[in-house]
Amino acid sequence: MSQNNTDKQGIGVTVITGFLGSGKSHFIRQLLKQPDAGQMAVIVNEIGQVGLDHLIYRHLSAQIAVLEGGCLCCQLHADLSQTLRELFMLAMQKKIPAFRHVIIETSGLADPSSIVFTLKHDFFLNERFYNAGVLCVVDSCHAEQQQQANPEWLSQLLAADVVLLSKEDICPEKVPALKKRIELLVMGVPVLGKPELEEAEDFFGILADLKQLGKQKLAAFGVRWQTAVSASLKPALKPVASHTDVDVITLTLEQAVKRGRFITALDAIAEKYGAALLRMKAVVQFVGDNRFYHVHGVHQQRSAFEALDIAPQERGGITPCVVLIIKKGYWQEEDRVLLS
Repeated sequence: MSQNNTDKQGIGVTVITGFLGSGKSHFIRQLLKQPDAGQMAVIVNEIGQVGLDHLIYRHLSAQIAVLEGGCLCCQLHADLSQTLRELFMLAMQKKIPAFRHVIIETSGLADPSSIVFTLKHDFFLNERFYNAGVLCVVDSCHAEQQQQANPEWLSQLLAADVVLLSKEDICPEKVPALKKRIELLVMGVPVLGKPELEEAEDFFGILADLKQLGKQKLAAFGVRWQTAVSASLKPALKPVASHTDVDVITLTLEQAVKRGRFITALDAIAEKYGAALLRMKAVVQFVGDNRFYHVHGVHQQRSAFEALDIAPQERGGITPCVVLIIKKGYWQEEDRVLLS
């Protein structure tokens, strides 16, 4: 992960964006397994008051900063600036290891363009950090419905320097049409499959090269807009400032739960809410097992349970819970009993 492929000075900041459940966390975990991952710092942004994603990174990187309670593109501009400043000063004071790159994982409802704006216009940050690129992860299985129902999907795509397709192995039949649609929307922006970047020895160097290749995208957009080759494309390319209205439901688990009953409850919620269930994440302990497990899902797809490597001194600070992100107005309070 050298910086030989760029003449930029300072600490590179790479923004990993993508809609809820697209696979951002999984991709970052692969990056953090690379030999020189110790030179990276990670900022995780989550919706809601209980952050969970940082738990799956903690045993891979010591420099994790978690911004909770909203999107980086909304009310957390000051927090992002402050977090970057604090990481920089802590490294300068040798209180944490020095790092050469920062990865920002946005929430699935964030517009990453405002993060790029902050990096450029905050004087302290601009003197010490540079924009190393925006990578947008697109869920091959759910992209079509996400584009139709959620304005953030397009905002994230339009901000991207590189697009990464996830879940190609699950929905291979959808990939060709999706690639064509993305190439129509973001002309000139490279579209890759996950293996092409996950297996790269120099991810940041490759990203810099791909970003350079895609620099013609704004000119291409201008030509596309003026000539209106596809009249139906105009409404899709209009800037969008709104958010999908959601309810964030946090269900705290006061004690260990029975594994079979918990799985049944998750499946019942997924079945009931279907497309309205934008995201599910949980950290849980099962009866007779003192380990913590992480599970996540999108719509009616659910991952396998994964045991977390949590240090003994950190166990007391973890609150087992389930976080559901559901389209506003769909949640019914009586369903809390399913997970009580």
